[in-house]
Amino acid sequence: MKFYSLLTGELANGLSSVARTRRRSVDSLWQFVFHTPICKRYLFIASVAAILQFTIFKILYPFPDFISDSYSYIATNLYHMDVNLWPIGYSKFLWLTHLVSHSDLFLVAIQFLILEASLAYFFYTILYLYHPAKNITALLFVFLFFNPIFVYLSNCVLRDAIFTALTLLFLAQFLWMIRRPTIKQIVLQGLIIGVAFTIRYTAVYYPVIAITGFIFTKQRTSTKIWGSLLGIVFMIPFYLFTTQKTKEITGTAEFSVFGGWQIANNALYMYDHIKVDSNSLPAGTVELDRLVRRFYSEVPPKDRNFGPFPGTYFIKVPYAVLKPYMLWRYTYDSPPGQFHSWGLVSPIYRKYGAYLISNFPWAFARYYLWLNAKNYFLPHLEKFGTYNLETNTVPLEVQDWFDFVSPEVYSVSSTFQGKIFYIFPVLFMALNLSFIGYFIRVLPKKRRRNLKTGLWVATLFSGVYLLVNFAFSIFATPIVLRYQIVPMILLFTFSALLMDGSEESQIPEPISKL
Repeated sequence: MKFYSLLTGELANGLSSVARTRRRSVDSLWQFVFHTPICKRYLFIASVAAILQFTIFKILYPFPDFISDSYSYIATNLYHMDVNLWPIGYSKFLWLTHLVSHSDLFLVAIQFLILEASLAYFFYTILYLYHPAKNITALLFVFLFFNPIFVYLSNCVLRDAIFTALTLLFLAQFLWMIRRPTIKQIVLQGLIIGVAFTIRYTAVYYPVIAITGFIFTKQRTSTKIWGSLLGIVFMIPFYLFTTQKTKEITGTAEFSVFGGWQIANNALYMYDHIKVDSNSLPAGTVELDRLVRRFYSEVPPKDRNFGPFPGTYFIKVPYAVLKPYMLWRYTYDSPPGQFHSWGLVSPIYRKYGAYLISNFPWAFARYYLWLNAKNYFLPHLEKFGTYNLETNTVPLEVQDWFDFVSPEVYSVSSTFQGKIFYIFPVLFMALNLSFIGYFIRVLPKKRRRNLKTGLWVATLFSGVYLLVNFAFSIFATPIVLRYQIVPMILLFTFSALLMDGSEESQIPEPISKL
């Protein structure tokens, strides 16, 4: 109870401090955070909590968490590759941290610090702009700063912690621009899109979000146009660079080698329910189609369990068509060779998958999109299910990169995190339902009038992001929990803000520049 009172600002000293603060305006986020007593209290608690959480966590998990993607990011640096299966932005981040220290603890600490800083910026943006009721503020604070998902995410040698931080900053810029547009925010959002695109190709749809955001801002039309195009301008150099480097290695000017694999994978989910005329197949795909037919005829349905592989069965299962076809035509013995082989078959996979999807759109919608839509609302734990794929060693490349004494790694338990996060997919579905429910509830104009200034437009903007992310996810990416952390934050935040809170806000409303 004492802790809860501290969070909600009900201590006598806290109330008097807030009362004094109400008598003066706060004209910047910096002043708001560092000159408002209750905000300084939140910052202190969050800082102490972060230090304690990180310290305890690293005692339980002395080593980072790895999956096959982690090895790819490190190999990109070790083999001095300009392009790989995944965008090289995170590999460059690993390289920069490596210049400072080879310590794995340093890397994890930097990732955690960046993620916590972005969460703090997002939290105080919400408080500054929408001054929620004190119980809502406390709920949001606990969700953001006492949530185990963030420290676990930071412990992974994966791009997700950095990409999550960038996305939160990107979305926060538009929350500010909806209320107080500035040129600095316009430039910053463009830069963030450009950097995020080098880390994960998911950022390809961020310019769409930016266009929507600018529609909601009070800017001149010319400013909205160049602001909307700025992100694309910053994306183009990396696109051209990656495409050219891929062409030099594979002979085909592709931006994403993995994209061809993903399209073929998605299409193959419906193959058992359609009749393909082999005579009408695109040139160069007949042999691939024969292998698909043989797979479906020889592997019985009971052995084709798509469940454990959220939208990636034909990519991850070693005997499921795509990898056997590649290895039948090309072999490799190094990461550069792997990229070369994957890149050589990618145009074939892209052509074949696009043909199936365009000729059988309804079957594709039924047997892949519907399956992935269900996966979206109950995302797979994947990386959050086990530590280090339940193995106690790492490859030699990882050992060398981090200067490990031996390839052995250990933790408190390889499965403990799966028990912690077991409820999170259900939580994500509940948050989706909650957001939809509250959104419908405030649709009537008379109820929207009761919302805090700017909250309805911010909710619409967040809704557009959630909708576009949903569409992109079910069509183009695997559905796993670590990809849906930003949507989870938005769903929780705006569901909470849309609640009918009758309690008085503990946060003084900054009014001098609004």
